[in-house]
Amino acid sequence: MDWYTRDEAETSEEYGSIPEKRSIEELMDKGFFVVDKPFGPQSKQVSTWIKKELNLKKTGHFGTLDPNATGVLPVGVNSGTRINDILSGSDKEYIFEAVLHEEREEDKIKEKLLEFKGTNKQTPPEKSAVKREEREREVYEVELLEKDGKKVLGRVKCESGFYVRVLITQLGEKLDTEAEMNELRRTKQDHLSEEDANTLQDIVDAYHFWKQDDRENEIRDILHPIEKAVEHVPKIAVKDSAVNAVANGADLGATGISKFQSGIKEGDTVAITTLKGELVALAEARMNSEKLYDEDGTAASPESVHMAPETYPKRWKQ
Repeated sequence: MDWYTRDEAETSEEYGSIPEKRSIEELMDKGFFVVDKPFGPQSKQVSTWIKKELNLKKTGHFGTLDPNATGVLPVGVNSGTRINDILSGSDKEYIFEAVLHEEREEDKIKEKLLEFKGTNKQTPPEKSAVKREEREREVYEVELLEKDGKKVLGRVKCESGFYVRVLITQLGEKLDTEAEMNELRRTKQDHLSEEDANTLQDIVDAYHFWKQDDRENEIRDILHPIEKAVEHVPKIAVKDSAVNAVANGADLGATGISKFQSGIKEGDTVAITTLKGELVALAEARMNSEKLYDEDGTAASPESVHMAPETYPKRWKQ
């Protein structure tokens, strides 16, 4: 997304801080890890284990993975858990291995897999934590990666809440046989990927290096500011003079905007940030990008505030 300037402005070094330059203490108070979830434990157990090992007041995972699934699992720490909704409901990508009861031709498997692209009707599996009623979910990309006898390796990029286990069952039906999931790995959660993920042992080791040896490099590499969680969200950057009001929950007036990104539509969720890139609030856009450029009035209404009001001084004139 391109940036457009409504009103040139500068930001004071007296207030706030560039997210990547926050102290480890600040990041431990409001940040998140991207865990490479191992096979076996529930997502909640992974989150609780991090809370215990790192002596935290609160942790929370963003988007559940089945016990038998591995891969990308963001876990918020302390007040960083409040960023949950923007990540847990984001698109996901999975690599799966299925086993067919009867072997089928590779071309036939490819053909039937491609039929899942688009809108799918699914009923969650019996062991799922949600109500078992039929619902629709989107599949954006799906492909066969490899076939080895009765084993099928595939990739699917899908809307949040899509069950790959159900896809595999339905694939078996389309192939006039039965199919079972053998392995499942989440490779992406929106813009976060396997490259961002770290093992539980890496996280604990980095924490102890910091606490016991005063070494910051390891934990700084893997403990992210909450702003990284909203990299995929369109942004409106405001003047220093507008920050305090928004941090107090007030609507953002268009005159408080310095710059904004293209493609914003009325009703979209946007991230209101400072000129240093700090997340002030997640908000509902009341104007599209074209109107943000030169119209007055309410530009966005906060839905959740993520900055302490006292971070920037109170100024009534914008």
